[in-house]
Amino acid sequence: MILVDTSAWVGHLRVRDSVLVRFLLEGRVRTCDVVVGELLLGSGLPSSFARDLMALPCVPTPPPAATRAFIERHRRSFAGSGVGWADAQILHAANHGGLRIHTSDGGVRRVCKALAVVLA
Repeated sequence: MILVDTSAWVGHLRVRDSVLVRFLLEGRVRTCDVVVGELLLGSGLPSSFARDLMALPCVPTPPPAATRAFIERHRRSFAGSGVGWADAQILHAANHGGLRIHTSDGGVRRVCKALAVVLA
């Protein structure tokens, strides 16, 4: 299963991401509340996309204390990465759920490699 992060969705809305389309057609895409929230707060999100996004299977978003502990355990991997709180929660959800990540964010990609979170 694949957790698609916000940057990948935004990129897909701008220019069709054929890899993401394949994952969707295969029924492999998952989302989480952090990604949905970030996308809903963005401007210009098509209403049909918002409905489709919220219809996807959703993985649990880790509670704040668990995300803080995850960041502490992997402090060296996060240092200087530019990864923010929302991305840390997405990474933790993927790591905890054994999911791959589909992202276009360079900082997230670097942290994924350091944490051995599999990129899709």
